[in-house]
Amino acid sequence: MNKFLLLPILFLATTLCAQEESFNLTGLTVSNSELEASVYSKDSTANAFYIYEDGYSRFQQGGDYNLLTDYKAKIKILNKEGFDQANIEIRLFKGKSGEEKLRDLKAATYYLENGRQHVRYLSPDLVYTEEHPEYDIVKFTFPSVQPGAVLTYTFQKESPYIFNFETWWFQEDIPKVYSRYLTDIPGNYRYNIKKIGSQPLDVENNDLKKDCFFVEGIEKPADCTRSEYVMKDIPAFKEEKYLTSKYNFITRIEYELQEIIMTDGRIKKYTETWEDVDRELRRDNDLGKQLRKTKWVRGVLPESISSKTNNVEKAREIFEFVKNNYRWNGEYKIYRNVSIKDLLEEKTGNVSAINILLHNLYVEEGFKVLPLLSSTRDNGLPTQLYPVLSEFNYLMVQLEVDGKKYLLDATEKNTDFGVTPFRTLNKYGRLLDFKNGSSWVDIEPEGYSNIILQDSIKLNSDGTTTGVSVHSFSGYHALGVKNKLDEIQPDEIFSALSNPNSHTRSLATVPNKDQDKVDITFALHNSSQKINDLIYINPFSFKFFSENPFKLKERTYPIDFGYKDVYTYNIILEIPETHEFVELPENKMLSLPENGGSLRFVTQKINDNSLMVHCRVAFPQSVYSQGFYPYLQKFFSEMIDIQEQSIVLVKEKA
Repeated sequence: MNKFLLLPILFLATTLCAQEESFNLTGLTVSNSELEASVYSKDSTANAFYIYEDGYSRFQQGGDYNLLTDYKAKIKILNKEGFDQANIEIRLFKGKSGEEKLRDLKAATYYLENGRQHVRYLSPDLVYTEEHPEYDIVKFTFPSVQPGAVLTYTFQKESPYIFNFETWWFQEDIPKVYSRYLTDIPGNYRYNIKKIGSQPLDVENNDLKKDCFFVEGIEKPADCTRSEYVMKDIPAFKEEKYLTSKYNFITRIEYELQEIIMTDGRIKKYTETWEDVDRELRRDNDLGKQLRKTKWVRGVLPESISSKTNNVEKAREIFEFVKNNYRWNGEYKIYRNVSIKDLLEEKTGNVSAINILLHNLYVEEGFKVLPLLSSTRDNGLPTQLYPVLSEFNYLMVQLEVDGKKYLLDATEKNTDFGVTPFRTLNKYGRLLDFKNGSSWVDIEPEGYSNIILQDSIKLNSDGTTTGVSVHSFSGYHALGVKNKLDEIQPDEIFSALSNPNSHTRSLATVPNKDQDKVDITFALHNSSQKINDLIYINPFSFKFFSENPFKLKERTYPIDFGYKDVYTYNIILEIPETHEFVELPENKMLSLPENGGSLRFVTQKINDNSLMVHCRVAFPQSVYSQGFYPYLQKFFSEMIDIQEQSIVLVKEKA
């Protein structure tokens, strides 16, 4: 019988392989087998996937010598959930150097009807352009989209922005069977070329192409480097919690122009050194000028602060003064529209204005302080190999007092001295020291952020429990709670700031959030399960996590919590003198590899009528490599099981 069961499985596997072998990976011709395919065997969760994708970028011969890119794609729609892939957006940048142009756009939908192949072509009337200040978006939707359809489209883009050669995105939010990118770059154009992401190239060829680029007035044509990059069976990039920016990890090829060797032999440099950038920033009319104009802040500080001796306490008061008297307008724009004068008058400004004011006050008071360029978590990591100022979108300050360094950001009223907003926790930044030269510094919070829950619970003879739960938050947990308290009403605290178990009912007191630590007290009214003479009690009124955040089969990028943290739960459970403990949960100790984390769960009788429950979870690293992923998955699953399934069994004494 097993042999007969095996036959359908083998047939299905053979069918799937045959489907993929019949995909046309050389062009946009659509076959019936592609239309008949109903699943993508390498990702059973896929709703759509690219069968074929091809791009070719080179310089225009004559004319404006712009960058030309031909693009072709063939997409398979598997079900209705994949219909979003039929909505296409093509972004065209515009600015001082000109604007990108789109031409020869063609699109078609292929589908089967009564076993015969049909095609619907996109009407030009259904293509429209959405205009923005710095770019336009050309949009269209494929006609007659249906499950099983195959979509094809092609276009050519002309761009004057040769500084950033076309980025080729191998990886997207749906899988790809085949993606190829071909480039011809003249030998006198030198680019920094980098591959980002973990997916390996299947093909990488770099060959010399003779006489490929003609320049008007120059008799001998230039040779080119022809590069070919191919990837096959590319998985979709699936976002999950505890990710900084997906753009740190999505697999792609990026280019940045380093220099051009002119026809007369001169070299025009585009990528500068950090020494060049330091000089430019120091002379810059916005950022550099504002950092130099420290005299503008004289007399701004109250005498009660400025008259004090320079120490950590005075530094803290200066930070509190800026934080409480000047408001961030929500804009970054760290290189432009930076005006300390306007900030002092209007009491509001962008990130640079707020933190340069803080910097200049420290300078005027004689503190040792430097500005720090950085990038927020969702903006991606800046390149360290060479300076790319456009990759930085944030500015903070580093203050040194009594030999200790503090990273400061005064844009949020709930941040404490030395605790920068969560958005800033992005590994490293560039410390600007115009006298001694800039340098990279790590952005790593000190110490642990803590959540401590302490419950005092009393069991009633009817199986219900009453008591008090005190939740204490410190570090980044406290900052998150303070920010939420600004947004919610007092009666929303229980639902917004706790993860109750299903049996928990509670009321919360309004906490004082003016301290570094935040304490919230909950009055507990819990239900338990009473069956005959036995009472089943889950002592955990709350959970550290409502669900396991790690659900992917495989994760190809690090797990970034942002900071080190500890969760502690202490419970004292009292039962009536007329009752006794029958059964207690099993003690457990769990640990992650390489001392990456630990869980300790212990129950212990204090006396015949009192029980102590202790659970402590520690994550001593803020970032874990993707190799930890299966261990973290299991670790979180067991932690949640402990808090949901641990049962204390109590009965009335005989």
